[in-house]
Amino acid sequence: MQVKIHYDYSCPYSYRAFLWFRRLQTTVPDLEVTWATFSLKEANRDTSAPSPFDGPDISSVSVLALALAHAARQADFARYHQAVFDAMQARRLDEGDLLAAAADAGVDTGAFDLDRRQWLGRLAEEHGEAQALGVFGTPTLAIDDALAFVKLAELPPRHDDVEVWHSLCVLARCHPELLEIKRP
Repeated sequence: MQVKIHYDYSCPYSYRAFLWFRRLQTTVPDLEVTWATFSLKEANRDTSAPSPFDGPDISSVSVLALALAHAARQADFARYHQAVFDAMQARRLDEGDLLAAAADAGVDTGAFDLDRRQWLGRLAEEHGEAQALGVFGTPTLAIDDALAFVKLAELPPRHDDVEVWHSLCVLARCHPELLEIKRP
């Protein structure tokens, strides 16, 4: 089974999904996970404000982290992905921290710096594709042709990982009439 997860490193719910899917992949052998960037900074900006995708520089740490993720796809994405997710949840990062994580994952940060616009363009393109599908927040899971915006309050107990995953799949794929479940 394939699932694409639209994420933003600054989102704690995306981080929980990352941790959960890392565990799930060890117990559900046919689960293929791909990660797709989605900028909450862009999604939540006031329409009168400039887009973080349009400026000559990358002024947002969260946008820079996502742009570097595109560069890391040509290096050790898994290493970069984990390092940035873990670090973003533990402390505030700056540009130097992100470039160090990228370099540690094998990204040629000198080449990245020379062509930041290219990487920002890839981020903008992937973000736009997600919005065209209806993605509005993170994490949003694309399970087959179904989208599900999922916010885990906490990780499921390890012994319930697979049951929660299967339940989510049934609700997302088989019950499109179910738009939202919220617990007070």
